[in-house]
Amino acid sequence: MNAALLLIALATAVGSWRARRHGWRDARLWLQPVAGALLAAALQPPSLPVDVATLTVLTPGATAAQQRKLPWRTQAVALPGAVATGQAERLPDQVPDLATALRRHPDSRRLRVIGNGLPARDQDTAAGLALQFDAAPEAGIVAVEAPEHAHVGTQIQIRGRAAAPALRVALHDPSGAQVDVSAVDGEGRFRVSAIARAAGPVRFELRAVDAADALLDHAAVPLLIEPGEQLAVQYLAGTPDADAKYWRRWAQDAGLLVSYRTWLSDGVALSTDSAPVGLDPLTLTLLAASDLLVIDERAWATLAADEKTALLAAVDGGLGVLLKLSGPLAPEVAAEWAALGIATTPLETPATVTLDARLAMRERAAFTAGPVAIDATPALTPLLRADDGQLLAAWTARGGGRIALWTLLDSYRLVLAGDASRYGALWSDVIAQISRPVPPSARGPQLPRDSWIGDRLTICGLGAAAGLQAPDGTVQTLLVEASGCAAAWPGAAGWHQLQSGGMTTALYVRAADDAAGLRAARDREATQRLAAVVAAEPTPVKQPQPLPRWPFWLGWLLTVSLLWWRERQD
Repeated sequence: MNAALLLIALATAVGSWRARRHGWRDARLWLQPVAGALLAAALQPPSLPVDVATLTVLTPGATAAQQRKLPWRTQAVALPGAVATGQAERLPDQVPDLATALRRHPDSRRLRVIGNGLPARDQDTAAGLALQFDAAPEAGIVAVEAPEHAHVGTQIQIRGRAAAPALRVALHDPSGAQVDVSAVDGEGRFRVSAIARAAGPVRFELRAVDAADALLDHAAVPLLIEPGEQLAVQYLAGTPDADAKYWRRWAQDAGLLVSYRTWLSDGVALSTDSAPVGLDPLTLTLLAASDLLVIDERAWATLAADEKTALLAAVDGGLGVLLKLSGPLAPEVAAEWAALGIATTPLETPATVTLDARLAMRERAAFTAGPVAIDATPALTPLLRADDGQLLAAWTARGGGRIALWTLLDSYRLVLAGDASRYGALWSDVIAQISRPVPPSARGPQLPRDSWIGDRLTICGLGAAAGLQAPDGTVQTLLVEASGCAAAWPGAAGWHQLQSGGMTTALYVRAADDAAGLRAARDREATQRLAAVVAAEPTPVKQPQPLPRWPFWLGWLLTVSLLWWRERQD
């Protein structure tokens, strides 16, 4: 290189000596040394000091505007998925992960992360380093609140948040049909719902669209639908009514074992079985084996004192009781229910209420509440509220069971309006909270909430031997540590079956392009936590770095072009 510079200097001197015959004012005399200097700089660029203690890391989502703000000379690397522009094009250091980047830049002590944040595989690598995070704007569906499990017949409520320009979010069932849609409010929040219809692992999907109905993002909502328990229910009604009729029909279709008894007139009763109408010793024995008793205020008034005592003893043993209002509440019955922990205030007339918020209804529907108001106390747990906040149902604990009061008179209007699914979901939720508690099932492995193809999954609570079966049937044997945890790297999207300790647990793995907004939000939050850890700022380490060659080559080309043009003028 030194020989080349010497030749350039010699050629420049010869050119300048030959150009002096044209006079000192001729441009060729001065362009000769300029061309020589530019050619020398292009062959051997000068260096400027650069802080090598700071490494800029471009992550997926890094925008061109963010990259344009970088210093003119900076050390930069791009992780997989990041689109490098501007400065990164002059320093095209594409790396497979952060660990590789740090090995290539061993003097790095501080990270400047740009984009959606460090992916999960790189977050442990960044621990201990000072970190500055320049987050990219949010996009797509960035938050989802959904249950992991649901029972057949219940209503599944899904809430979330979508970033602009999302205008609507639709929910599609496993068949792909749209079952609900919600407009995005000013804060980006949405709410959709569906009915759990069949047991097993299912996959719903959220789709966010803009004003032009262009798809912005989609996110799978995996759910494990469990079969409901076959509960035994005793129903005592003072007289037949429409609400009891539709309730019984739904309960039987839902698989509940319902024993219904009501009075038609003095001495005349209607029963669905051969059991006596009252709470005699035989019926009380049945209550001990039942999970729920539904009784209205008129049937309650016919019970003798010893029958009520025996009934409350059954509640102490775990029986659930639903006190169901069917009309005006007699003062003596109200006093007895207040003694049970549910006090009420009488009203002059029944009230008209709406349940759009609770039932996630898109069309407003009116219902009727009984002429009483439940007195809210700390001992009461709300079970159902109207849209205006009025308490329509609440329960209180007693011994091992629960006692609830239900004041809605005509929930069956949902069935008449053709919305039997919401009717069933409403009552399934109520019965699940009031009926006799079901012993908890054996605790399964601890699974990650969200996982994508290629992610490292950490699964704990495993036995000595465990395997992960992919959707195609192949089984990956897991190496379980002494702590009961193991790592897995799923290579296929869909439902996987985790086999451990004689149990099989379903685990959903997302496709690489699924829920891009959720993945970015996860990485963003994790990187922000890393940046929040105060670390000592590293001392700048200046090292000479050569300037890019292309400006000097361009300057040399322009200069020799001028020299050539000047020679052509003579």
